[in-house]
Amino acid sequence: MNATKETHGKWKDIYESRLMTPQQAAKLVQSGDQMYTPLGLGQPSMAIMDAIADRADELENVEYYSCLTMRPYKIFKPEYRKTFILESGFLGSPVLHALAKSEFANYFPNNGSAGIVWYREHRMRRCKHNRVISIQQVSPPDEHGFVNTGLDSFMSKQNFDDAMLTNGHIIAQINPYMPRCYGETNFHVSRFSAFVEIAEPLIQLPTPQPTDVEVAMAKNVVSLLRDRDCIQIGIGAVPMMVSKLLSESGLRDLGVHTEMVPAGIEALVEKGVVTGKYKKNHTGKIIAGFAMGDKETYDFCANNPMVEFYGTYYTNSMWTIAAEDNVKAINGSVEIDLLGQIVSESIGDVMISGSGGQCDFAIGAFWSKGGRAINLVPSTTSDGQISRIVPYLKPGSRITVPRNYAGYVVTEYGIADLYGLSEPERAAELIKVAHPKFREELEKNARERHLLYPKYYPVPALETKGV
Repeated sequence: MNATKETHGKWKDIYESRLMTPQQAAKLVQSGDQMYTPLGLGQPSMAIMDAIADRADELENVEYYSCLTMRPYKIFKPEYRKTFILESGFLGSPVLHALAKSEFANYFPNNGSAGIVWYREHRMRRCKHNRVISIQQVSPPDEHGFVNTGLDSFMSKQNFDDAMLTNGHIIAQINPYMPRCYGETNFHVSRFSAFVEIAEPLIQLPTPQPTDVEVAMAKNVVSLLRDRDCIQIGIGAVPMMVSKLLSESGLRDLGVHTEMVPAGIEALVEKGVVTGKYKKNHTGKIIAGFAMGDKETYDFCANNPMVEFYGTYYTNSMWTIAAEDNVKAINGSVEIDLLGQIVSESIGDVMISGSGGQCDFAIGAFWSKGGRAINLVPSTTSDGQISRIVPYLKPGSRITVPRNYAGYVVTEYGIADLYGLSEPERAAELIKVAHPKFREELEKNARERHLLYPKYYPVPALETKGV
């Protein structure tokens, strides 16, 4: 049965009539379909995706769109390229890194907030006759017949709605390990074409041990935060260290509006660092698109009315972010040039992740009253041989945050506040937070680009410290 309408009726009969094996569910996919799996914990098991891959000789021209894929589905192997066309909007996992370096690299430029517009306004007019097949883990149904998408709302509702709009299918893996969560997470069984019952523990990400450089960067970030700020924290060792330092900072009554639930959120709430009681919108609530981390984070979010999950068309909307006061958007970067152009998703011509929500939150924070974007970049590569603050970006680099919205740039050597500065003033501030051994060369390069004032030129007296 296709997912064209939602009817409630006798939900148990509906559910039982649509129980299938992975192989039966795989037969719902037809040539020319577009398959979507969500980002992170909502991704289905190996069994379902591999059953689809096993039909390679029966199918042709099937598109598969994935983000941050954690499981090594056989569909990613080169021998399946004649049947399945791989596409991704976020390549930040080992499975997808291999794809990014291959001849089959196929990245779609897309901000986290723009998925609905990207597909319905643009992709659909190019693929008018393609059905969407959405495949996702969900919780078992409750007593009213509603399954729950739990810890991953990033693209869930969007994918479900797109399947229904295109007369496609929604295939659900019923996993009792997926907790029920609050927010835009409940969907009636009548919307689904197939249920595959597979119980498997949720993927956990080990907490990386921060280096001394990362600890220093995290300390600089925390120095920029104030009581009652509303924070967004990205993924990585430095953001995780920021969470740890926040729990020891003495800060109070922070709010959280974020794409990903911050690591250590349970400790921040327990200590009163995060209360959300001064948020203008969703007062007292933690608003997020998805969670990915350790069991403590998952247990905290499970069935917790303080935490609500929504699609990133809402959480990452610049208008939603800007409507909140004092938003501090904290995200990692790879490289930044002396103009303030920020690269976070590629190393030269090779994609390593995606735009994600960084640009959304940088612009949203710019328009938030009292808001600031805080961009983290270590001063050098891990071996200390190459400066990450550069006169020119590497050829092929994809700019994630345009210089107009760069905001703060934080290294282990300090904080460059780029707000309200001209290009020469920006270059001077960025050189100050570069590694000392590269500053002289950066100054020389900046002068060659006419990005520093002549030494005899009167420089405006500016206050460069403060929040």
